[in-house]
Amino acid sequence: MPAGATQDEACRIAREAFLVFEHKEGSRMADEKDLPTIVRSMGINPTGVQIEKLREQLRSAQPEDTTLIPLDCFEQVVSAFALSNKNELIRDDYHKLMRAFKALDPEKKGYIDADTFGSLLSSRGEALSSAETSTMLSCASEAATGRVYYEDYAYKLAINGRKV
Repeated sequence: MPAGATQDEACRIAREAFLVFEHKEGSRMADEKDLPTIVRSMGINPTGVQIEKLREQLRSAQPEDTTLIPLDCFEQVVSAFALSNKNELIRDDYHKLMRAFKALDPEKKGYIDADTFGSLLSSRGEALSSAETSTMLSCASEAATGRVYYEDYAYKLAINGRKV
């Protein structure tokens, strides 16, 4: 979410992210299980607690008890959430991510073993689920070597159309 985004711009970003994960093409509905991924694809980084609050807001805004989220509801709730919490949702920049990765690589090899990285993701801080860890590792690690070359990965995590 760009700094100084307007309500209209936040709605547009939410809509574009939502449509990528649409349940069935043209349905204007997305599965609730995709909520964390959709929201994070908007360039913001909510915690698990914030995602649960969003999920509750979306459920209370819907007339039916369903796991499918309608686009108009998502757009209104998520854009308002993103704008009202923008200072808390900023992604870490490249340099901060590099410092964190380097702390995990005392031998200065330039990579972290994918199994070690996966173990850390699922056991430290705000632990990721096994599905989230698998998804993250599929993007982060090289299948042939089982390594996460963190300089490249930090760049991927930090960019969102922004300068590094």
